[in-house]
Amino acid sequence: MADILIVDDDKVICDILTKMMENLGHESSSALTGKAGLELAKNGWFDIVFLDVNLPDANGLDLIKIIRTAPSFPEIIIITGDSDPDAAEMAIKSGAWNYLGKPFLRQELNLQVSRALQFRKEKGNVSSPGILKRTGIIGESEEIRLCLEQTSVAAYSGAGVLISGEQGTGKGSFAKTIHLNSSRSEKNFVIVDCSAINETIAESMFYGHKKGAFPGAVENRTGLIKLADNGTLFLDEVSDLPMQIQRSLLRVIEDRTFTPPGGKTDEKSNFRVIASTGKDLDQLSEEGKFRKDLLFRLKGICINLPPLRQMQGDTIKIALYYIDRYCKKYKLETKGISPEFLDILSAYEWPGNIRELTSAMDKAVASAKTEPTLYSIHLPSHIRAKVIKKTFMPGSKNKKNLSDDYTQGNFPLLNQLLEKTEKEYLAALLCYTNQNVKEACNISGTSKSRMYSKLKKYMLN
Repeated sequence: MADILIVDDDKVICDILTKMMENLGHESSSALTGKAGLELAKNGWFDIVFLDVNLPDANGLDLIKIIRTAPSFPEIIIITGDSDPDAAEMAIKSGAWNYLGKPFLRQELNLQVSRALQFRKEKGNVSSPGILKRTGIIGESEEIRLCLEQTSVAAYSGAGVLISGEQGTGKGSFAKTIHLNSSRSEKNFVIVDCSAINETIAESMFYGHKKGAFPGAVENRTGLIKLADNGTLFLDEVSDLPMQIQRSLLRVIEDRTFTPPGGKTDEKSNFRVIASTGKDLDQLSEEGKFRKDLLFRLKGICINLPPLRQMQGDTIKIALYYIDRYCKKYKLETKGISPEFLDILSAYEWPGNIRELTSAMDKAVASAKTEPTLYSIHLPSHIRAKVIKKTFMPGSKNKKNLSDDYTQGNFPLLNQLLEKTEKEYLAALLCYTNQNVKEACNISGTSKSRMYSKLKKYMLN
């Protein structure tokens, strides 16, 4: 017997599916809205979720990844009256088990349920992200949990892996995690920075060379392919590989054999390939800038890492992890965190993602030195300036309209309002002048002694 969740705004459909599942010996729960369905999925334990696309309060396609991270990691079968091929493609890419149109055939539905349950039975718990040994991967958001589930699948497979995502999202950390959780973990994890490859020496770098192969080859050299034997070859930013190397590398990946320059016989290397990219390889292949046949080889398992701005709630967790790490690095006591420090972290969009965040935490800890608490002033000035500028922009959600309070009779104490405004003004001014007090005095028309007095009062220095 299995537990089934039905999320559809049509009660008739819910009743029909409930009866069909009952005939198969399964128990069902139903929800008429996306919100109600999410609540049931998060608080219950379901094997399969039937999910409609057109819900009154949500698009079912947007809920797939969220539901997939529910405690039971249920399989999702989309049921919809829309025959949209793009929506079907999106559903499958998001992790849905299948995409069925209404009206659906009883036999087809029963078959999909049977296969999904058989899959869950055979899968057991091997793909649970909880068993992973993480290497620098911090966070528990729905987005990151889905990536960890895919990472676990990749670790137990020998297929090629393509990790995509913006710069700084941690593609290298995920690649290393896959390697360390695989059967190849005791062997080499060989990193190839494809963006730094010199085409003239690329073959020697990948395949090594024999003594005398070319002028300057005074001894035999082992290439990266051989170093990765029984281990993992990580092609970082694979989109930057020269076309000539793409051609030869494809053959090596297919045959696991190569001939070093100057060599007379083939050599073998049983390596696994993991590649990363910050670019759209499908588009590059259509433009003739990346080989389609190589792309097909790399796309055994695809993991798309979310940008930090989409990882709800993880920014603070990652920041705290690295603050503690840098305190230990600089042999400092654990630091307290001020509320405005956390506010800046949450409000900033982090275009450089985790790489930018870790760098900012390094700077903050180093700037604070032996001071016991981190304040926003310890963060890089460009980050604070960006957040404060956004606060004062028209229509900003963070900018409170005081006149709304006044019409309701909510008047703050005048001194409190003046001090709050003055502090915000000075903080923005310091960001604009990049901490240049003399320039801040000139802009504000304030004497240097008075400026220092204000900075001390508001702890901005």
